[in-house]
Amino acid sequence: MFSIFTCVISYMVAAISPAIIISNKVLKKDIRTLGSGNAGTTNAIRTMGKKVGALVFILDLLKVVISYLLIVLFAKIFKEEITPLTKTIYMFASVLGHSYPVYYSFKGGKGVAVLLMTALIIDYKIALICIGVGVLLIAITRYVSLGSMVGATLLIIVSIFMKGSFNMIFLILTVAIIIYNHRENIKRLIAGKENKLF
Repeated sequence: MFSIFTCVISYMVAAISPAIIISNKVLKKDIRTLGSGNAGTTNAIRTMGKKVGALVFILDLLKVVISYLLIVLFAKIFKEEITPLTKTIYMFASVLGHSYPVYYSFKGGKGVAVLLMTALIIDYKIALICIGVGVLLIAITRYVSLGSMVGATLLIIVSIFMKGSFNMIFLILTVAIIIYNHRENIKRLIAGKENKLF
């Protein structure tokens, strides 16, 4: 029962899109009609500038912190244990909510920032390794999509070797969502037409 509650809370909070809200206020346009059509940090930087993009990124991180605090609060009230399964369901539902938000016709962002923050909350040591590799790859290639996908996939590999605090089934499902959300980026990377950051 608590797992269902975790899933619902995580999804509903993560489905709130700062990128869409801010673009409607700043540009009077839906960010999903601009640039790459993605309601996330990278497209926010490209369409609204670095400062607004940074704000979108921070708010995306903040919303999943808030949902986790709600889960912790209710766990204490109802005396439930927050297990690796609970934590990874929280991660899965958060990425799902951000990517396919019920409030915005199920079209949102790619979920990388959300994956990053939830992974840090669940197992920061593993998360930092994967983030470090991803950031390094982005710095070298300037392909945000490539660094994001490699970093996400490494979560599975590093978690197996380090016996991380993740439920492997839901971790694989979460990473699968991230990869699926980057399917167009994969096509452009193969064709050599992928957009570079800055």
